[in-house]
Amino acid sequence: MNILSPTDFSVNAELATQFAIDLTRLSGGQLFCFHSYDLPYSDRSMSTSLMDAMRKNAEENMTIFEAKLRNQNVKAHTDVVIGNPIRMAKELVKRYNINMVVMGTKGASGLEEFLIGSNAASVIQNVDIPVYVIPPHSKLKPVKKIVLASDLVLKNKEQPLQRLKAFADLYGASIDIVHIKKDRDDSEATQQFLEECFGNTPYTFTEIHDENVENAILNECENRGADVLAAITKHYGFFEGLFHQSFTSKLAYHSTIPLLALHEPK
Repeated sequence: MNILSPTDFSVNAELATQFAIDLTRLSGGQLFCFHSYDLPYSDRSMSTSLMDAMRKNAEENMTIFEAKLRNQNVKAHTDVVIGNPIRMAKELVKRYNINMVVMGTKGASGLEEFLIGSNAASVIQNVDIPVYVIPPHSKLKPVKKIVLASDLVLKNKEQPLQRLKAFADLYGASIDIVHIKKDRDDSEATQQFLEECFGNTPYTFTEIHDENVENAILNECENRGADVLAAITKHYGFFEGLFHQSFTSKLAYHSTIPLLALHEPK
C-alpha cells in the first residue's frame, strides 16, 4: 500500500505521521511525505525574498523531519513543494499511485467550520481514495473494532466496502455497521450484499433512529469502544458543493477517534 502523509511539521501532523508509518509497515508498502508552502491569497507580486525565506524554512524543517524518520528506521520519499496543499495532495496521489492519504486535523467549529473548513475535509472532497483522518490526542494502537456509518443505499457501495474490508483485514478488526434508518429497505437484499462484500471478515449490523445522526453515530462509537469510525462520502458538483457540507466532512471535524473516509465511485 502506498501511503501519502502531508505535514506542516505541527504536533498534529507528526501524530498522523506515526499512523502512516504503522500502516506502511503493516501493509508492506511505501511512505510518501510532503510539505507545501504558498503565499497567502496567491499574492505573487510580493518580493522573491519572502518566497526564498519560506522555501529555506520549509527545507530546514523537512531535514529535521527526515532525521526523525531515520531514527525510527523508516524509509520515506519526501517532497517540499510550492502550492496549495489540497491541490498538491491531489497531484501527488496520481503521481505516486497512492492508495491512502493519512493526515491530522485540528477540527473546527461554528462559523469557522462553515466558511473555511479544514484541510482534511477539503482533501476528502478532492481525492478518490480513502483518507485516514487522525484527530488530536489519538492513540496509536491495534485496531480491533471499526464502526461504519452508512445509509446502506446499495448503489455504488461495493468499492468503498471492499476497501474497508481490506483495511479491517490488515488489523484483523471487526466491523460494526450502523445503519442510519430513513426509509423502508430490503433487509434480505442488504444482508446478502454485505455477505458478498465482507466474506469472512466479521461484522455486525445495527439500525439506529435519531434525528441528530451525527451525534448518534459518535455516541455509538463511544458505547461500542470503536477504534476507528468509517464513513462513505459522496462527490458533489461545484454548485451543489457550495451549499452542501458532506456528512463525512462533519464527522472529520468532530470525531475524537480516527476517521476513515471512503468514497463512492464518480
